[in-house]
Amino acid sequence: MPGPGDLAPHHISMLERSAPDGPYGGKGPGEMCAKLVLPAVVNAIYDAVGVRIDELPVTPEKVLRGLRAQGGARPRKRL
Repeated sequence: MPGPGDLAPHHISMLERSAPDGPYGGKGPGEMCAKLVLPAVVNAIYDAVGVRIDELPVTPEKVLRGLRAQGGARPRKRL
């Protein structure tokens, strides 16, 4: 199961511009630095075996629990 040390290197860029929908043109720090790597890993697990993990950290135990609950792997069908 991938962990933080197994993710591909990535870089987050910050653009300094006002946000029209935020108070005084700003956004909260969490909105600016949201990383999209972990959701991609969770969606890859769902595509591979059909188990949706909705809380972090993702652990092998959570995946196995989901597999047991649904009676085995159910990969997403491709078109």
